[in-house]
Amino acid sequence: MGEDPQDKGPLLLVVNDVESARYLITRIVRSVGWRYIEADNGIDALRLAREQQPDLAILDVKLPDLLGYEVCRRLKDDPITSGIAVIQTSATFVTSEGKARGLESGADAYLTQPFESIELIAMVRSLLRLRKTENELRERASTLAEADRRKDEFLAMLAHEIRNPLSAILVATNLMERPDADLAMMKRVGTTIGRQARHLGRLVDDLLDVSRITRGKIQLTRKKLDLRGLVSNVVETQRTMLDKRQHQLTVTLPQEPVWVDADPTRVEQVLVNLVGNAAKYTASGGRIHVSLGMRDRGEDGIVAVFRIRDSGVGIAKENIASVWDLFFQADSSLARTQSGLGIGLTMVRRLVEMHGGSVGVTSDGVSMGSEFYFDLPLVEPPSNQASIAAPSGAPQPLRLLLIDDNVDSCELYSFAFEQAGHDVTTAHDGEEGLALLLKGDYDAAIVDIGLPGIDGYEVARETRKQLDGSGPFLIALTGYGRPEDKKRALEAGFDRHCVKPIDVADVARMLPKHGKAKAQPAPVEG
Repeated sequence: MGEDPQDKGPLLLVVNDVESARYLITRIVRSVGWRYIEADNGIDALRLAREQQPDLAILDVKLPDLLGYEVCRRLKDDPITSGIAVIQTSATFVTSEGKARGLESGADAYLTQPFESIELIAMVRSLLRLRKTENELRERASTLAEADRRKDEFLAMLAHEIRNPLSAILVATNLMERPDADLAMMKRVGTTIGRQARHLGRLVDDLLDVSRITRGKIQLTRKKLDLRGLVSNVVETQRTMLDKRQHQLTVTLPQEPVWVDADPTRVEQVLVNLVGNAAKYTASGGRIHVSLGMRDRGEDGIVAVFRIRDSGVGIAKENIASVWDLFFQADSSLARTQSGLGIGLTMVRRLVEMHGGSVGVTSDGVSMGSEFYFDLPLVEPPSNQASIAAPSGAPQPLRLLLIDDNVDSCELYSFAFEQAGHDVTTAHDGEEGLALLLKGDYDAAIVDIGLPGIDGYEVARETRKQLDGSGPFLIALTGYGRPEDKKRALEAGFDRHCVKPIDVADVARMLPKHGKAKAQPAPVEG
């Protein structure tokens, strides 16, 4: 045997029943520094090929038990050895017919003995390069096929997730249109429409978030944060869902605050996702335990560790490493009982890593529950905490202008703001809206970006230009929520940027409290 376990070079199988010929070939192989194994018959060659998985076989045609043609054919027919490159050699079968028969049996090349060492070395190197390229292409094709399969499953799940709330909304609207619909029914179906619309909004937000996060387009707004307090708040906000499913919840938190340097919104997103998953994938009456502690992470210092353990569906061992992958679904059938697009845990991992932390998961298997955890570096407590001033003064009735080419949305928003006590005017294209802004005395305007005629950006620019930089408080309303979209809106003259769908109460809080004065540029919303 010429194999050196310390050598990571290619492994060659030399098959020849003539010892002197085998010696000459192995000497050439050794001179290049390649590893080799030897066989003097076809049966041993086939066995070694399966056991050792060589990169290439130098196979003589004339063997005592099987012809090299048959050995080659068996190698190529066996899925385990089919990727082994084969050079057939012969001093007897040297005619064109013999060479053709060797190549037809599956050989990658054919050498007539005697041959020069330089010829064998060049041929081996050429076939090894070809094999490497083929393997890379095969792996790439496999990766693309898996990505394509994941994409198809994701699109099926997305259609499923969207159709469910849309179905509920359509049924609810049909009920509202019935002539016998009473106030109680209207209230009930209105609540359903609101809940399902919010669900659709969360789906869109999650998709946009995961896109921004995976492309590194998200900026963290970090500050010193009491992780203990945030965990406590998230658990309380999720308690209704936990109680509804009758889960047995236990929470173990430190007595003192646990300070980390983090973006509160993004860490809350991580916590909500993990708590929501535990509740969703644990059968009614199951056990969920939430804890927050600390551990020493060696050179990285002391870290805060959040853990959530459940008695739910668990994770198969072969899926443990994949749960963080984008669009991964352990159960991808449309008949599955739980919803989701397979993007939440990807966001969890990316957000935690952006904060300098790490994530992990353990499970004893399917139906054995699971534990998800993440850690974040600790920081020193803040030297002082700024007090948060309570808002002063109640909102005043305002004169509002709504500019939106979607007539239904415009009418509904108009009705909602009128119910809140505001005086509302509407317009359905950019030119009409701009004309009203220039001649009207509005306190604020909510402007859709995608307008016919001139778009919302141009409306804002012309308003600021023709009113010498002043004018009403301008809120951009759009379906585009990328950082560059928000930046463009502010540069055009808007005071705020909101992504559809919006909550009327949230918009009302953005509006100036005492009428006309234009606010100074503020952080982007939405």
